[in-house]
Amino acid sequence: MKNLIYSIFIITFISSCDIIEEPYLNNNAGGVDTSSNQYVKNILIEDFTGHLCQNCPDAARELEAIHDVYGAQIIGLAIHVGNTFARPYPLSEAKFTYDFRSKWGEELDNFFNITDAGLPKGMINRIGHPNDHRKDKGQWLASVGDELNKEVIFGINISSTLSSDNAEITINTDALKNITGTYKLVVCLTENDIVNWQKDGAVEDENYIHNHVLRSVISSTWGDEITPNSDINNGDSFEHTYSINLSDLENFNIDHSSDVLFLGNGQAGDWNINNFGVVAYIYDIDNYEILQAEQISLSSN
Repeated sequence: MKNLIYSIFIITFISSCDIIEEPYLNNNAGGVDTSSNQYVKNILIEDFTGHLCQNCPDAARELEAIHDVYGAQIIGLAIHVGNTFARPYPLSEAKFTYDFRSKWGEELDNFFNITDAGLPKGMINRIGHPNDHRKDKGQWLASVGDELNKEVIFGINISSTLSSDNAEITINTDALKNITGTYKLVVCLTENDIVNWQKDGAVEDENYIHNHVLRSVISSTWGDEITPNSDINNGDSFEHTYSINLSDLENFNIDHSSDVLFLGNGQAGDWNINNFGVVAYIYDIDNYEILQAEQISLSSN
């Protein structure tokens, strides 16, 4: 039955993959003076993508080009989503059989309606929600510039210990001003340097390097409250600790692909924990805007 459904889908949807054109950067890009701040404003770029989207690699290159300008202030998160450009081919095929999708990526896609607008699309700190949050690649740089000019409200420090496939991750959050509201912390695991198939323009590249790939969310998808109180004072600190088993998380993704995801085939494993990172971000639940983000290598501490 899956093969029949696959045959129907393979001949459709190609035209909805957005056209990406150069240049990747414009002359308005510039550095940020961070010399007087203990914490700097970091920007999360959520890159919604798929290995069958022939224009998605240009969006990934744009993200890397922006990172080249602003360095560690730019944090990428590649989220493979949808039933079209992120679906795997059947195992009987020789290519595109890997399933990069995840439970959490699908939840984000369903809420923010990303694939409905066509891939590639990105969100820059989720600004503009609910009507103007889905950004084309050509809009990313200007949005990043606007975000970097905003006040730094939170600081995030991440530490981790890794023993075999068990890890403990601690997130310390510092409030940098008096604020009122409800803010949530989301903690993700990502993987870099995944060599696998990707459509890149007219080329089917079996040695494409996938970076910033969302593997798991170890908080809830929508995060854990920073504090149960609505009032936060300048200087307040908060700590969240997560104990995880990476084999369990990997097996969850494999089962979710096989049992739940559309046309999933269970090929969602082969994780390399040496290439894993931890991404943490804080957002305002009133408008979903991300106020601060941070990342480290899982094995760096």
